[in-house]
Amino acid sequence: MGLVSDALLRRRVSWLTRSATMSSVITRRHLLLAFVLLVPAAAFLLEGAAELTPEELRGRQIYQEGTSPSGGEIVAVLGEDQIEIPASSVPCSSCHGRDGRGRPEGGVSPSDLRWESLTRPYGVTHPSGRTHPAYDERLLKRAVSLGLDPAGQPLHVAMPRFRMSLGDMADLVAYVKRLGGDPAPGVSETSVRIGVVLPPPGALSPLGEAVRAALAAQLARWNAEGGLYGRTLELRSVEPPAPPAERRAAVAAFLDRENVLAVAAPFLPGAEAELTTLFTEREVPVIGPFTLHPRSEAGRSIFYLLPGLEAQGRALARFAGSLPAGAEGARPAIAAAAGDDLAATIAGIRDAAPAPPALVRWPAGAFEPAEAARSLAAVGADPVFFLGSGAEAVSLLQAAAAIGWHPRLLLTAAAADAPLFFAPPAFDGRLFVALPALTGNEPPEAWRTLAAQGGLSLKHLSAQLTALAAAEVLAEGLRRTGRDLSRDRLVEQLEGLRKLPLVYGPPVTYSPVRRLGANGAYIVRMDREHRVFVPVGGWIEAD
Repeated sequence: MGLVSDALLRRRVSWLTRSATMSSVITRRHLLLAFVLLVPAAAFLLEGAAELTPEELRGRQIYQEGTSPSGGEIVAVLGEDQIEIPASSVPCSSCHGRDGRGRPEGGVSPSDLRWESLTRPYGVTHPSGRTHPAYDERLLKRAVSLGLDPAGQPLHVAMPRFRMSLGDMADLVAYVKRLGGDPAPGVSETSVRIGVVLPPPGALSPLGEAVRAALAAQLARWNAEGGLYGRTLELRSVEPPAPPAERRAAVAAFLDRENVLAVAAPFLPGAEAELTTLFTEREVPVIGPFTLHPRSEAGRSIFYLLPGLEAQGRALARFAGSLPAGAEGARPAIAAAAGDDLAATIAGIRDAAPAPPALVRWPAGAFEPAEAARSLAAVGADPVFFLGSGAEAVSLLQAAAAIGWHPRLLLTAAAADAPLFFAPPAFDGRLFVALPALTGNEPPEAWRTLAAQGGLSLKHLSAQLTALAAAEVLAEGLRRTGRDLSRDRLVEQLEGLRKLPLVYGPPVTYSPVRRLGANGAYIVRMDREHRVFVPVGGWIEAD
């Protein structure tokens, strides 16, 4: 069992006195790229990890979460003072890693808990000089409960001693014997496999095809440059049906069939809960999903790339503070359909706005532009944070022009579509949009090079660039993980990315408690004459 420094123990106990449990933080636990293998499909059937037994499944929960599937109590005893805390605060995986290899912390490297390491016939010599023979099941149980190594020597005082039932202890040991025993999904000596989930067939199919083509072109380029540590990269995709339950089933079958290491740029709208739950249950790393509402509680393996409406709204509110004052008596206002789906966005705007905004709402699916214009004009609204579509925004502006009211309109990316360019001329220079990714009027040179090599078109360029930005993030995580790939190691490396510069997007940062890479938006002004968005506010952080 691992060694932990006295300083680390003090930090751990101090932190625990200020926080109920580590599990209350995000469990230590839009698009992207897919890395995949160039070997026969049959080879992957041999690589897939065998199903865990019921005992091993229960042991995994104890190891990773410090809780008993039976509901029994598991207590961790810390230090010479015998401080008792819930084991969920210091589960085995918090120091030894979910793969059992040991996670260095505070200058200390906890022991490798993989069974092949614990049972080496010639024993183990630790950096401290302590030596002992190999473990067996009985000795491992003694180490966990009493803190003694196979030679009967005490483990470091900071190594928790755990109290649990005999059944839970047996389950834990059964799972420890599986740690590191199976090859990582989607990984062979010569290749790596990662998947992408496209939009359902129908109106969004062209967007999905544009994303797939961009990722395929990028993978081909990386393969031409040598791949990843000598492994080839290949794209696997699925276009599931639209109904949420059917979509989940189709994606689950895809994961089983392709046995991917990770999933890149999955399209979530319409089945957000179903797919994020599936990925979390399978512990499949997901990088850069398409979504309007990134959820920090989605799961340890979900890494969002770009901000949703909530962050866009806050960025718009911060930008509003830099606008010239409106007419005398003017005040900001929020205009949105009724319902709870925009509650977080409205709350963020209210919190960051330069002055308390008025709120005008209408029944969902029953937008009446003339009535909305009259209500907003009556409160002297300027600027207006409009949380609707581009077509609805244009109809509101037409109604506003008819009554001689010309406010500045601040919109999220949900309204940044073609109808917006047909707003009345009186609103030239008065429409501002928050974009999670800035494409500019021309695609970056890197994309042009890729397009020439891969035959890409300008259709759905924004989605392509966002997917390529996510591909950069995934590639960096894999490079940092090294040749010894696993899902857990990939997640840990992604958690360590800090202000990673991207060619195709804003810098991103992740941590064990942060799953939104870029938290803010670019502010652009709509240019009706040239049908383009002109950057005006740069990148504005939401927090």
